Order: sequence, then C-alpha cells, then structure tokens
Amino acid sequence: MAKILIVDDIKEYVEALKNVLKYDYEIEAAYSLKEAKEKMDNTFSLLLVDIRLDEKDPNNADGIIFLEWVKENFPHIPVVMMSAYKEFEERKEEILKKGAATFLKKPIELNNLREIISKLIKQ
Repeated sequence: MAKILIVDDIKEYVEALKNVLKYDYEIEAAYSLKEAKEKMDNTFSLLLVDIRLDEKDPNNADGIIFLEWVKENFPHIPVVMMSAYKEFEERKEEILKKGAATFLKKPIELNNLREIISKLIKQ
C-alpha cells in the first residue's frame, strides 16, 4: 500500500484528509516543518503539504521551505502543495518551478484529490 505524508498545522484538516484517504493509502501526519523533516524518509509515495504551517504567522511559508528541502533530499517523491490563502495561489508558478507536482486551493475537491494522487503515485 502506498504511503502518504500529510503536512498541515490544522489537525482537524489533517484528520479529515486521513479519513478520506485511509482506505486506499497508509497515512502519516506531521503538523510542523520540524516534525515533517523528522518523519521524512524514502518510504513515502507522495506528500500533501500545506504552504502555511503556522496559522498564527501570516508570513509563514514553511511548506515552501519543506518543498525545497524535499526536492534536494528526496527528488523522486511527488509533492502536492495546498493552501487556502489567496496570496499563495498567486505564487502558484513559483511553487511549481520549485518542484511541486501540482498546487491545490483549499477546500480541496476530494474526488479531484483522489485522481491526482492516483496519477502521481503511478508515475
């Protein structure tokens, strides 16, 4: 079974994604940049990463820092970036150039998410 790491600082959002994906994938979760780096290894088939990993800091973009780190250390693992904030949607091209497989705006349409995950894992 493919393994996915969900990285988001909002536990309720992580739990909702886990509940949707747990029947098809093994799911791990991390709630901060530090925790995500600690959990990261070659066993993951895909990463779902929120751009802002500290809801209280409006300038936080730890998810982008994590994306860059993953692409340096695990370039073969696809990273799906996600955000509910408009300013990050405006940076979509930059995020894709940094190596993200795609960018999704929250709230995520779940059937679309399943389709994207399936395609990326098969590649």
